[in-house]
Amino acid sequence: MYYWSKNANKINLEELLCMNKVKEIYIGTAFLSSEGLRILNDIINKNSLKKENVHVYISNEFSQDKPHELLAELCKIAKVKIFLNHTFHSKVYLLKGIKNRVIFGSSNFTEGGFSKNIEFDSIEEVDGEKLSEIERFFKYCDFHSTTVTEDIIKYYRDNQKEIEALKQAQKQLRKTLKGYIHQGDAMDPDDYEIDSYYFTFSDYETFFDRNVQRDDMDIRERRKIVQDKMLAIHKNIYPRIQKLNLYCHWNPNHITSLINPCVYNKGKVGWLGIRYGKSKKEVDIVNQWLDDNEKDEIKGFQKHGCLQFCIVPSGFEINLFLAVRHDAIDRAYVQEKMQQLKPKITNEISKLQGYGMTWEIYNEVTGEHHSFDIDNENPEKFCDFLKKYDVDGCESFLRLFYPADDEALLDIESISDEVVKYMSILKPLYDVMVWRPYKEIR
Repeated sequence: MYYWSKNANKINLEELLCMNKVKEIYIGTAFLSSEGLRILNDIINKNSLKKENVHVYISNEFSQDKPHELLAELCKIAKVKIFLNHTFHSKVYLLKGIKNRVIFGSSNFTEGGFSKNIEFDSIEEVDGEKLSEIERFFKYCDFHSTTVTEDIIKYYRDNQKEIEALKQAQKQLRKTLKGYIHQGDAMDPDDYEIDSYYFTFSDYETFFDRNVQRDDMDIRERRKIVQDKMLAIHKNIYPRIQKLNLYCHWNPNHITSLINPCVYNKGKVGWLGIRYGKSKKEVDIVNQWLDDNEKDEIKGFQKHGCLQFCIVPSGFEINLFLAVRHDAIDRAYVQEKMQQLKPKITNEISKLQGYGMTWEIYNEVTGEHHSFDIDNENPEKFCDFLKKYDVDGCESFLRLFYPADDEALLDIESISDEVVKYMSILKPLYDVMVWRPYKEIR
């Protein structure tokens, strides 16, 4: 049986992890990573394998990511041998038990090999002569390789500086070679070490400029993965958000922003967010004065001010979103009541100093962009800024930005706590700038 493509590779990992009653395992791989070590640990623990029944053969260039540390950990759980005098480029994995299974092909024992890259592998049950052939291969490996000792580990440790320099040089080379089609990318895979974060590089890449207008199966699947992650955060925080008298969209299909290009997003999916604001009852009251073509349930909710969190190509944001480009209900409210609201708005803006927030006003058609640095500008000038620049045709919102490797983005709990914390901080300003028919809607 053969598997290929990025998604199908996950089957290889499942084949390794789901096999029961494994008595002995042989791994021959040119490259091995910390993720490979984790997978191996899972197999060992599941099958209660002893060290003498776990055989690992690797090339001398098996890793550029602190290889001395990886070797030290690997030697605790397996008999490890390294090819010092031969070029070792195999990717062969033999699991022996009641049934014997071999995986061979292009996949290294790394995260890329088993989940990220496009690979081509064969998975077979073997016995008799076929099993003997594979065992002869590993005997050959055993004869031509060297047992990893403390001296070898020390050698890699002593040369870590040179290994790191090579790693960085190769990163730069990859970036250069990808530049032809990735010139507009918001980040590079090597910019951040975020493989263990809640949102990975692939999640951010989904919203890069080169992907925003795509509508093929691959990008739809990737957007759905991110949407599911966003909805998991929503589920985690929504009881706390409701206590702030804020509500998500009443239609469960519209809790997140749209994940497919269409007329509502101008044919582009360049971000994905979840908004909290007025209840359906409040929106319906306001919408009764709208034209019939403006009463659409998607348009109706988005034309009102909200607090939101979203993933964007370069990171993560928490926003107070006051106005979409056209017919924004609460922009009109603020502009009409500016003199009356100014003291309260100024006071609330002053309370937000020190958090690294900005207020952004964009006109996508003209390319015009204006920004108010809340930390460093006079809060007394904020309403003048709004009055001058926040006009129909512009998006207007407060922005708190997190780079992709911010520790607040490490897992769902840290993200959830961060969102609730800052939405609570922003709620008083929201209450001043947004018109609501009722102070409390239950």
